Amino acid sequence: MKKVFVILFLLIGLCAQGVVLKGGVHYTVESAREEAFSRVKYKISMDEHKKYLKDPGFSLDKNGKPKIRTFGRDVTFFDSGKYSITKGVYNYYYNSSNGLLEEIEYIPYMRSFPNYTAKYDVTGKLVSVFFNISNNETFVYDHNGKYNGRWIDELFYDDKGIVSGKRINK
Repeated sequence: MKKVFVILFLLIGLCAQGVVLKGGVHYTVESAREEAFSRVKYKISMDEHKKYLKDPGFSLDKNGKPKIRTFGRDVTFFDSGKYSITKGVYNYYYNSSNGLLEEIEYIPYMRSFPNYTAKYDVTGKLVSVFFNISNNETFVYDHNGKYNGRWIDELFYDDKGIVSGKRINK
C-alpha cells in the first residue's frame, strides 16, 4: 500500500512540474521575402475602387486649407504627407493636399500573423509588398522584391537601419 501511495505521489508531483515550451518563428529579410511573394498578385482590377479615387472625407476650408474628416473613420497620417483610410480589407492612401488616391493596399489576413499585404498604384499595378510578423513589426519590399526596410512600432527603418519615417494612427 505504501508503494502505491509513493508511486501515485511521485506521478502527481511529476505531472504538476510540467514545462511549458514557448516558441516562435524567426524571419530573416530573405525568408520573409519568400513567404510574402509566394502569394502576392502583381495586378488587380480597379473596377471596384473607382469610387475611391477622391476621398469623400476631404474638403477645403474657406481659406483653401485641406480638411480631412477623421470622425467615424479609421485614418492614419504619415509624415510623408499621405494619409490612409481603412475600408474592409483595403487601405486607401490619399495625398493630403488634394485628397486624390495615390495607392491601394490589400490586406487579405487581418487577424492572424504572419501575413502579407500588397500595395498597388491607381492603375492596379503592384508597388510594394509588406510581410507582417506581428502588430508591431513589418518587412517592406518593392515590386521586384528588393528590401526597402522595416516598420517597428511607429518608426520605419530603411535598409541600412536608419529611421526614415513615422506614422500616427488617429
